[in-house]
Amino acid sequence: MDDLFEHAMESERDKAINGYYTHFIVFLAVIAGLAIINLIEGEHFWVQWVVLGWGTGIAFHAYNVFIKRPREEQARREMMRLREERRNAAAGSAAPAAAAPEPGSEPSDSDPTRRM
Repeated sequence: MDDLFEHAMESERDKAINGYYTHFIVFLAVIAGLAIINLIEGEHFWVQWVVLGWGTGIAFHAYNVFIKRPREEQARREMMRLREERRNAAAGSAAPAAAAPEPGSEPSDSDPTRRM
């Protein structure tokens, strides 16, 4: 069953998102357990320091997965698109193209359609 799930998540983006949600679920479970222990113990309220430290890590993980990585992927796709356009333009400019006169421009002396 695990192999089937692994194949369903083929892209790196899917794996990164799944990793973030796994991290977040573990965070919630551990914080809930620690909060219960802290409430039962009752001397000092210390669980907020764990939430603050680990929550910062969760925030950085979310930034990396949902903001930074998509920006990098978009930039990579844009670079590939520009490279492909340059290749196509280079391949197209290698073949001589007949230049049509621009509309509204004066016809040249060698233009056979020019009236005298």
